Formats: sequence, C-alpha cells, structure tokens
Amino acid sequence: MATVPSVLTLGPEDHGRLLTAEEFAGAIYAEPWKYEREQGSLIVMPPDGPGHDDCSEPVRDLLGAYRLAHPNQVEKVGCDAWVRVDEGTDCIGDIGVFLAGPRSSVERPERIPEPMFEIVSPDRKSRDRDDVKKRHEYHRLGVLEYVVIDRFRHRATIDSAGPRGYRKRVLRPGDAYAGPLLPGLAVPLAGLL
Repeated sequence: MATVPSVLTLGPEDHGRLLTAEEFAGAIYAEPWKYEREQGSLIVMPPDGPGHDDCSEPVRDLLGAYRLAHPNQVEKVGCDAWVRVDEGTDCIGDIGVFLAGPRSSVERPERIPEPMFEIVSPDRKSRDRDDVKKRHEYHRLGVLEYVVIDRFRHRATIDSAGPRGYRKRVLRPGDAYAGPLLPGLAVPLAGLL
C-alpha cells in the first residue's frame, strides 16, 4: 500500500524554520498570520489590523473597478500577491496588478505584477522590509512600479521604472496616485494618509 505524503502545516511557532521553495508552496498555514520566506527561513508576520485594512481596502476597490472597466488592460488584481524572488525567498505583496500582455502566460509565483502596492504596517521591522528589502527585490525582478503607502509618515512613495532606472516620487495627503501603467486611474490619498 502506497503512503500518501503528509502536508506540512505551519503556524507562528515555525518562525525561522528552514523551508525549501516546494515546502513553502505546498504548506497549509495557520490563519490569521501571514507568511513569507527569506533565505530559506520562514518569516511569520502578525495579521493585518483594522488600520491596515482601512488603508488598503479603498486602493483594492479602485483597482478592482479599474480592472472591470479595462478588461483588455488589467488581467488580475491580486491581494497577497505571491512573488518568488529566488530559490530562497518568497514575498507576499499587499496588492499586485497583473497587466494583460507578454507576462500573461507565466503562472504565479514566477509571474511578477507590473505595479505592486504595499501598505506599511506599524512595526519597524515591517517598514524596513517594505522600504528597503522589498524595494530592492521588486526592482531586481522587474516590477515596473512600486507604490509604498505609509500612513504613519503621511506619504506614498512611488518608484517607476524608466529608461534610466527607477524614478522616485513622494506624494502627500492632498495628492492622488496616478501612473502610466493604469492611465485614467486616480487614487486620492487624503483618506489613506
């Protein structure tokens, strides 16, 4: 009689556990925590709180409405957008927008969203991951626009890819996010920052 391989079940007590890419992809995760992998080690993060939800929900809603209005341009708006950075690192972006086009045939986690949105969490470790580590990883992978919404510092930072590298813009509460990848979309930042 053949044995059925057991499925790995992971929870907050597994923080720091070494995992292969296959183990990370096939595991069952205890909710409501969030999970990523860095250099093969499992990173367990606290669940999103009400402040995070209040900031990300309007962005998700506007991106979803934009997708419905532009089905030939936007293929998918994914919450908790899983991206494989390399053999040892898997990131989960808050919101990834997958445009229709040449990347459409690639499956996640190898498929990279063209714009990626992160909503900064209150703890310093999460802020550093969003502002430094993920910024570097997403640039290296070819994310065309990286938007970090930081309600604690009352700003949104947008890195846009161009012919001479990335161009950085900083928006404040009275501004609206708009970018070349999603023409006609405007996300007012007043209620988010």
